[in-house]
Amino acid sequence: MSEWIKNRKWLVIFGALVLLGAAGFATYKLAFSTNEVESGEELQTARIRRGDLILYASGSGTLITMNEVALGFGTSGSIAELNVQLGDSVAAGDTLAVQGDQDELEAVVASDELAVLNAEQSLENLYSQAELVAAQAQLDLANARDALRDAEYDYSVNQQGNRASEATLEAAEAELTLAEEALDRARQQLDADPDNALSQLNYANAEKRYNTALWNWNWYTGSPSDIEQAQLEAQVALARAIVAQKENDLEKVKDGLDPLTLRQAELELANARAKLAISRQNLAEAAITAPFDGTIMAVNAEVGDQVTGPFITIADLSQRYLEIFLDETDMALIEPGYEVEVIFDALPERIFAGHVISVDPSLYETNQITAVRAIVQLDLNTNKDAERLMIGMNAAVDVIGGRAEGAVLVPVEALRELGPEEYAVFVLEDNQPLLRAVELGIMDYSYAEALSGLEAGEIVTTGIVETQ
Repeated sequence: MSEWIKNRKWLVIFGALVLLGAAGFATYKLAFSTNEVESGEELQTARIRRGDLILYASGSGTLITMNEVALGFGTSGSIAELNVQLGDSVAAGDTLAVQGDQDELEAVVASDELAVLNAEQSLENLYSQAELVAAQAQLDLANARDALRDAEYDYSVNQQGNRASEATLEAAEAELTLAEEALDRARQQLDADPDNALSQLNYANAEKRYNTALWNWNWYTGSPSDIEQAQLEAQVALARAIVAQKENDLEKVKDGLDPLTLRQAELELANARAKLAISRQNLAEAAITAPFDGTIMAVNAEVGDQVTGPFITIADLSQRYLEIFLDETDMALIEPGYEVEVIFDALPERIFAGHVISVDPSLYETNQITAVRAIVQLDLNTNKDAERLMIGMNAAVDVIGGRAEGAVLVPVEALRELGPEEYAVFVLEDNQPLLRAVELGIMDYSYAEALSGLEAGEIVTTGIVETQ
């Protein structure tokens, strides 16, 4: 820290002691008699003068950049070209590095473009085929209803008592009787001449006729087995479920496209477009360009290296900023726009000017210490050594919390506090101290700005000392 800063701090401490002394003198200020001074005491006085009064809030800061960005390729890849090195100055749009294997990135873009075209075509087909889809849904419903009627009919006619009419039963019974008689005659003929081929053929045909008539009679007069009944019921249930589904399908499309199908197609198109945007961005970011005029602050790779994420850092050094911290007791002495004086540790012989551009709305806390955090912009045009400044340099900072130039200045030890923000002084008139109210402006530990009530050249009392 410079001697200038050290001396200022000692002045602050000394001023505090003086102020405490003045506070201890409070019992005197209203009890003082304007008519006489006790024997053996003499007045201590000061002359009101004009001068400059500046309030400072001291702290520390670090030089930073407000516009710094780390750059890398859009995807992991090798470095084919590297056109910058640490400390280079670049202009916006300059190519800093180029990624290898760009053919693969272009192929991904082409594939994603095709996916977008297919998704757009699918969506377009949905709209163009809306009427056809509705007609097909109507046809599907009609077919499902026909299938249901068939299933219900099969179920009904297979139940006991429903398998044949009375006439069919009579015909089946007659056929069974005739078939049985024919079988008996054929058996008798065969028994009479077992080796006769014609008798054998007649018996086989008669037996077949009888078995068929018997099966028909049994079926007409019988009922389904448990398995057959379960199958019939299942067929009816399935047919009814299909009808319900087809009715639902028709309901969705009878007035237009199925909302769910339409939404799915729209999402597929949106997803394809998003993938295309990413692949195009990756291709565009295969060449890193400077986003603004600046200085290369870091290059963390070489040509041929496989890189993932940022590896080049660029910063705008045309403006220099300080991140500063003040004690929270000085929070009333800092606002955006306030002037600042800065002395860097590495350049103690130079005072840099700047101004506050922002103050954090809440206190900054670190290591159980709270402070006011603010950002200061340096005025590089008025500092010849601006080129010597390096990011990260530490500095002592004085924020000018108030300034009064050519002001009427009264020593703080002359002030007598009458009430909150109300002050008076004893002014010597005809060698007699008379109490006079004053209006004050800014004040530090030594002097206060008198806005009214005093003129330069007047004499005020600052206390009483005993004489021998």
